[in-house]
Amino acid sequence: MIESLSDIEALAIRCHSEQSKGYIAEAIRCYRAGACRAAIVSTWIAIVFDLIDKIRELAVSGDKAAKDIETRYETYIAQIEQNNPVGIRSALEFERDILEICKDQLQFFDPQQFIDLTRLREDRHRCAHPSFQRVGIPYHPSAEQARLHIRNAVVHVLAQPPVQGKAALAQLKALVGSVYFPTDDEKALAQLDNSSLKNATDALVKGFIDMLIFGFLSDNDPLFYKPQVNAAINASFELYPGIVEDRLRKQLNTAIRDVPDNRFSGACCLVAFIKPAWHVLEQTSKNKVIRFIEEGPANEVLGGFEPLSKLDALKSAIELRINGLEFDDLANAINAHGVRALAKERSLHFLSQVGSWDRANEVFNKAVLPLFSHLSPEDIVRIVRMPSETGADLPGAHSYGLFIEKVRQAANIDNNSLNILLKENRGSYLIPQVEAE
Repeated sequence: MIESLSDIEALAIRCHSEQSKGYIAEAIRCYRAGACRAAIVSTWIAIVFDLIDKIRELAVSGDKAAKDIETRYETYIAQIEQNNPVGIRSALEFERDILEICKDQLQFFDPQQFIDLTRLREDRHRCAHPSFQRVGIPYHPSAEQARLHIRNAVVHVLAQPPVQGKAALAQLKALVGSVYFPTDDEKALAQLDNSSLKNATDALVKGFIDMLIFGFLSDNDPLFYKPQVNAAINASFELYPGIVEDRLRKQLNTAIRDVPDNRFSGACCLVAFIKPAWHVLEQTSKNKVIRFIEEGPANEVLGGFEPLSKLDALKSAIELRINGLEFDDLANAINAHGVRALAKERSLHFLSQVGSWDRANEVFNKAVLPLFSHLSPEDIVRIVRMPSETGADLPGAHSYGLFIEKVRQAANIDNNSLNILLKENRGSYLIPQVEAE
């Protein structure tokens, strides 16, 4: 957003609280009147009051660092009320250092924001202290300077919620780590858009992405292998696409490079479910993912087949690996990990090789019937012809009868054609008596 092109009155609307709007209103009135020195001084005052309010809000919410700062500040105020000059000196020093305090202890600002606010403080001193200038030459800030300081005050401070840095990250981790945080991207977006991530600084967004990625891969972290992490990252990408994509480019490649082999499946899970993940991976990272699909332990690879297959670049490697699976691994992929269409060809291969009714029942129950909705009419014809074409011992097996019954119920192919096929391939006993006559 280019705030310099917007009406300056609109900036006040972006303030987080009514108090903040009141603080900046005086500075805007001074700017409109052409009193640029007064506008800059009023802007600094607005920032100091707003930061103190934010410190108090954080202290009430239980933030220890904020509580310590508030206690010191209240001590100074108490001393001033007792006409103790130490309190005045301490309070002036507190105001002078408030930017450093909020940056270092509460992580309210990133480095660039801190520079912008430091410039405001320096200009405020030039405007408010005649002794800083040569005699008879008062400081004359331009209207552009005053406007820029008002803009920076609103965007960097007044429009922000009283949670940033470590406190904000802790709050966001608790939000995403909850068992009630949605795994659906759109619902996750609604949650985060109503959290401290709304109007967040670049530093907070980057810290949030780092926390999600490395928390998901760390077995001692509350976010470890939590499916809602993927939804949270995708929602963050919708809110801040440029920042999140750049951070994913750095941290996903780092994670894939450094994660231990026994947790590499977790890194592949991030690649599978995070929308821009594959796009931001370096070629070395992509090669490592493909190698994992080709050579990784079956019990770790199986769960990633279905989501990873949505990436065109990985489909051929996944199909090749599935077509080399032993039957038990294939059945596990189908029944425990939801692999469906990708497993069809391998399942039909095992069915074509059965040599007993027991084996036929096993293959039908574990690998063919679970895929029934993915079978085409051509697949059904192929199965019925197997006794004749491959010698598969299907006729007489209980599950073969169940399969034929499902075909009739689903009307995948018409009954006459099915009956003809059965007669030609040792399945006449499965034709209803009325139709056989």
